[in-house]
Amino acid sequence: MKDSMTFEEQVEQIAEALLADFPGQKSKTEFRVLHYNGASVLFEGPPPSLLARATSETRDEVEQCQSQIIRFQGGGSAASPFDPVPIANTLRRLGDQFNADLERPAREVIEAEGRKFKENVETLSKTWTIQNPELAYEKAFLVVAVKFFRYIAKKAPGVAQPRLLTEAINAAPEVRHYIERQGGWENLENRRGQNNP
Repeated sequence: MKDSMTFEEQVEQIAEALLADFPGQKSKTEFRVLHYNGASVLFEGPPPSLLARATSETRDEVEQCQSQIIRFQGGGSAASPFDPVPIANTLRRLGDQFNADLERPAREVIEAEGRKFKENVETLSKTWTIQNPELAYEKAFLVVAVKFFRYIAKKAPGVAQPRLLTEAINAAPEVRHYIERQGGWENLENRRGQNNP
């Protein structure tokens, strides 16, 4: 990885970005895009609800952080070149490859208030790779995890917290190694047609 962020921090930011297009989704980070003079600027900061609860002493600090530009779309920032938004977009597109019925496993995860997410992702991934032997398990796991996470976010926004996805991916070392073999998250799309790099 060519970034000072840990793999786990990157996964968390990607999970946050995947939730950005679900209205009413509660997350500790809120991504906003501002279009100015033909350029798109991505802002990252605490949600307004956190700002409202902040004490007057911390409010100024929170507002200052909220107004800082964290990264430019597609270009990263001086502090960190990692940009989760295009990666989240790539993962959404990859997730469209998976078309299994997610209703029953999603109901199970929702009823268990988020538990059993990783177990269901593993089961769905194994089934998919058995049906498609040319598909690498690591890629199947990643695609299923993203698709399943977004499905749960539509059905039960309160259950689909970023920790579901981050814990599932971070607890799967083979997926981390797969991402590293690709050259990092940024290269997923460049090699999407390849199952085993």
